[in-house]
Amino acid sequence: MDDEQNKNQKQNTDPINSATIGVSGDYSEHVRFHLKELRNRLAIIIGAMILCVLVAYPFTEYILTHAWNMFLGEQVGMNIYTPFEWMFARVKIALLIAVAFTFPFTFYELFRFASRGLYPNERKFIKSVVPISFLFFIAGAAIALVFILPLMFNYIILSSDTVAENQISVKQTVSVAVTLLAGTGLVFQIPVLMFFATRMQIIRRQTLKKMRLVVYASLLTLSLFITPDPTFIAQLVCAVLLVVLFEIGLLVSK
Repeated sequence: MDDEQNKNQKQNTDPINSATIGVSGDYSEHVRFHLKELRNRLAIIIGAMILCVLVAYPFTEYILTHAWNMFLGEQVGMNIYTPFEWMFARVKIALLIAVAFTFPFTFYELFRFASRGLYPNERKFIKSVVPISFLFFIAGAAIALVFILPLMFNYIILSSDTVAENQISVKQTVSVAVTLLAGTGLVFQIPVLMFFATRMQIIRRQTLKKMRLVVYASLLTLSLFITPDPTFIAQLVCAVLLVVLFEIGLLVSK
């Protein structure tokens, strides 16, 4: 009888499984199975992106010619300098479309993979931040498409025809446009990053406020590099937008 009581007492004092004291819904599993699950989810994401690229590719010729005529005009001809340049330019546009359309699905798959290890408040935080981050990215890319790209093409590329004949490469033009769209979208993540950093206590809001003048100077310098415009109109617009984004970040970080 005493031996049975001691045995039960020993079982009660054994270490408790981490699933019972950890995050609700989590369970102990070998790292091999986690890596296998991650590999499967990444394969699904890549497969979805490839499918979107295949669907979008037939429409990229119309998108490219329409955007070319809109920004550069029909008087500026398209030029290719390698056999595969036209195809690669279209693939790059299709890939950009695929990334944009598969973003919600990508977030869903990655969130499903990591959600078991997150507390309820962390899950709620991520669910609220990621869609806002995506909207800010779209807003930044839209501003670059509507304002920055026309200024750049009108005052830099087209003004060169006074001293040289325009022989503009399709591949390089698409690369510049895609890089500018993606870069401006990433710049618009400033408020989201500030909110995330202050919530995670990586940096204090008061510290950001004290560094306001330094940040303004840094943002002005950054705008000189991401928007090359000899008239400085694009730089001024970009600098004002960056300052507004920084102030929005301070506001939401309260």
